[in-house]
Amino acid sequence: MPKNKVVPIEEAMSRIKSGMSIAIGGFIGQGDPLTLIDHLKTMDVGDLTIYENDAGFRDRGTVELVKQGKVKKIVASHIGTTPEIGKAMNEGRLEVEPTPQGTLAEMMRSGGAGLGGFLTPTGIGTVAEEGKQIVELEGRKYILVPSVRCDVALIRAHAGDTWGNLIYRGTSRNFNVPAATCADYVVAEVENLYTMGELDPNAIHTSGIFVDAVVRANIDYCVIREEVFNGQ
Repeated sequence: MPKNKVVPIEEAMSRIKSGMSIAIGGFIGQGDPLTLIDHLKTMDVGDLTIYENDAGFRDRGTVELVKQGKVKKIVASHIGTTPEIGKAMNEGRLEVEPTPQGTLAEMMRSGGAGLGGFLTPTGIGTVAEEGKQIVELEGRKYILVPSVRCDVALIRAHAGDTWGNLIYRGTSRNFNVPAATCADYVVAEVENLYTMGELDPNAIHTSGIFVDAVVRANIDYCVIREEVFNGQ
């Protein structure tokens, strides 16, 4: 019988330690794992490296961890929706590695697929190629980009079951999907939780094989089927 992966958030997040790398899902405020980030704010951890599309939206999201001094580096596509990130970078409190959006998504996907890296023409002739290995094939230049594997991934799904099969909504699929595959330990917060077998298997975006722990999303953000947590 499939394992019930629903656990208290304290247990799910206990694997996170200082110095770890964390892949975080979400896309400009859509599908951000805010429940997990809120809990991470209460933990005595720091020196974290974050991989994600952005640092949140305005004052919510990873930017809150940066304000607390828990993050040393962010690898992201842009930081324009969180002014505090730019301020922290300019003041030398945070290292930011800007990475083209498609490149970052492929870094995560390749890591999840067990690939060492990939070639991309994006960034050729710009500062993005500085310090990178350039490969020429059939007269065209490419940047050799290493894939990324993280210690932990924090993701959020619109619907999921107790084994960790997940369904996302809209643009929240953009980075939650690759983030779920590129980490050694994956925690998913779920808005609408079902028992195993209730979800249409053809609608699943992330298989439960990738997910290690499932927690309930903050009730302020969603509706949860209480019977799942009452052993029914």
